[in-house]
Amino acid sequence: MKLPHGELLHFAQEVTARREDSIEVHCIFNILPSLAMFIEAAAQCSAGFDLDESIELGFLTMAKNIQLLEAIKESEYLFTLHKEALVGAYSQYSFEAVALKAKVKVVTGSFTMIIKQKELE
Repeated sequence: MKLPHGELLHFAQEVTARREDSIEVHCIFNILPSLAMFIEAAAQCSAGFDLDESIELGFLTMAKNIQLLEAIKESEYLFTLHKEALVGAYSQYSFEAVALKAKVKVVTGSFTMIIKQKELE
């Protein structure tokens, strides 16, 4: 996945499944993640929808309904994102993160991003 983040903040590693309105992404954290790190990882995962690399920049503008469902005990998760709405430059997604080893849903929530498309040359 093409992201502008440095190695320490690059959590989204690989798209493992893609459908029209949902995506699954393998994420790895270098330490046990905080809720803020889960939100950042989910925002990074949204880059997996950009198949034609037309997005220049994305800004996380709001996170809501973030719920910690289980104790955070692992550093690798499978994130599933669902496109909920797309209005102009605004995109809304819901997500869940499942611990890879324990196979248990740990975090759920939703977020909104502003997407800036690349200028046509």
